[in-house]
Amino acid sequence: MSNINWGNLLFGFSGRINRAKWWLTVLVAVIINILVSVVSNVVESAAVIGIIGIVSFVALFWVSLAAGVKRLHDLNRTGAWLILFYLGPVLLSAVFFAIVGLDVMAALVSDKSLDGTTMARVGTTAIIMGVLALILYVWAFVWFGCLRGSVGPNEYGPDPLEGRV
Repeated sequence: MSNINWGNLLFGFSGRINRAKWWLTVLVAVIINILVSVVSNVVESAAVIGIIGIVSFVALFWVSLAAGVKRLHDLNRTGAWLILFYLGPVLLSAVFFAIVGLDVMAALVSDKSLDGTTMARVGTTAIIMGVLALILYVWAFVWFGCLRGSVGPNEYGPDPLEGRV
């Protein structure tokens, strides 16, 4: 890890990175979030805090996409898998709120209070969507943070651990 190309590590989308470098990008993101939090507590201007928040969000989102794509490349998978890991939880939340919204609207339209059956359906939906989201999060954690990449070169580049164990 002595010869790290920080620009490519944090912002590039080509090549492969191993687990250690992916975890390094996670550490960088945590440090940036801490710094943004400290600055936000010191600065009194809401506009400046808003700008810092937007800039840091965009930068960290880009870094997470770049690191995620390269980590997937190390697993010999296309970066398109990120769509599942990023949009999956969003879609699950949207489905949950759509179902809850329909139940609440139906109760409001019929001038009835939310009965036990409706509340049970909402709770069951929340549990199902939560379990599905948890499965996605665990799957992503295992792929990105735990699995060794494909051994040897693949279509995305040389093995980042070539010559190392």
